[in-house]
Amino acid sequence: MKKNLLLSTLASLAFACGGPTENKEETQVTTMEEKSYQFLLGSYTDEPSQGIYLVEFSPSSSAFNVLATASEPENPSFLTVNENQDRVYNVEETGGPDGGKVSSFKLEDGRFEKINTVSAKGNGPCYVAMDPKGNFVVAGNYSAGSFAVLPIGEDGKLEEAVHAVKHEGSSANPNRQKQPHVHSVLFHPSEDKMLIADLGTDEVVVYDFDGAKEKPLNEKASFRLKVEPGAGPRHMVFNDDGDRLYLVHEITAEIGVYSYEDGKLSHLETHSLLREGFDGKVGAAEVRLSPDGKFLYVSNRGEANEIIAYKIQDEGKLSHVQTISSGGEAPRNFNITPDGKYMLVGHQGSNTLLAFERNEETGELSPMDISLNINKPVYIKFL
Repeated sequence: MKKNLLLSTLASLAFACGGPTENKEETQVTTMEEKSYQFLLGSYTDEPSQGIYLVEFSPSSSAFNVLATASEPENPSFLTVNENQDRVYNVEETGGPDGGKVSSFKLEDGRFEKINTVSAKGNGPCYVAMDPKGNFVVAGNYSAGSFAVLPIGEDGKLEEAVHAVKHEGSSANPNRQKQPHVHSVLFHPSEDKMLIADLGTDEVVVYDFDGAKEKPLNEKASFRLKVEPGAGPRHMVFNDDGDRLYLVHEITAEIGVYSYEDGKLSHLETHSLLREGFDGKVGAAEVRLSPDGKFLYVSNRGEANEIIAYKIQDEGKLSHVQTISSGGEAPRNFNITPDGKYMLVGHQGSNTLLAFERNEETGELSPMDISLNINKPVYIKFL
């Protein structure tokens, strides 16, 4: 990043001194080619040195560089950041008598500094999201089938939960759905609504949530969407207008499209993520929209290990663009750079982070010869 600043300064000086046009153009091209991206990487930990990583991705240098590590948390699998990007909140995906944990860190000058840790009020927290007003984080506890609402205090310190809600029920798959399994939390982009995807009960549950209140949640659900039995709702994303929800069906390896209006969801269509004739283990995982909102991507694990691309058509429906190997085992998470030019894919099974170039016009991905060997990467958050 210091190198980028130096190049930008040199370019400004050349312009101010009235240097030759060709020199200015060369400096500007060099600056553009040297663009890099910083991101946070959540992981599962097997050794004390592992944890949350601050990583730089440099396409022009064909390299990933680990800049800093927060090694205090155990299994910091999922994380989020505040608007200023100087506070990090992560789950610690553990269990025990006191349940899992949620921790907070300062991120300043490229270094992590721990603030504090509180209980997630349930075992196996695997997701955390911040409310749009930045006053609370909500942790989803997969093993416990519950979620907790945690206030953010002064200087980013987490306070004890003001809400702890446990789901009830089960569904059709005897191996995966004997009990609730809260898998993700999503806030509506413009309404005071929070959605919880529960893999165990085959539901997306809608709650009223006002982040301006001391107790922001109405614990009584305002709406429940029942998906097809055995589908297993996992991760989800709204379009910018908030009238279309794209929901991963983990167990059946599908992407579902749902309309949203007046706090209610309705099914529009479902697409299988599988190639024709595929007959193997599956496990759909992450879903992302491209920054321009024109394409949608989903990952599938199991024996497929693929990224599937769709173009968003009229009414928010999908048409298949590409199915491509993710290049590793268990692509649990991936993310697209904020400018839409690249995609990074984290492979929990093969301990690799791989880069793809993205065609912004067609949505297609092309693998790049850029990789990072790192222990069980499971979440990517660009800064």
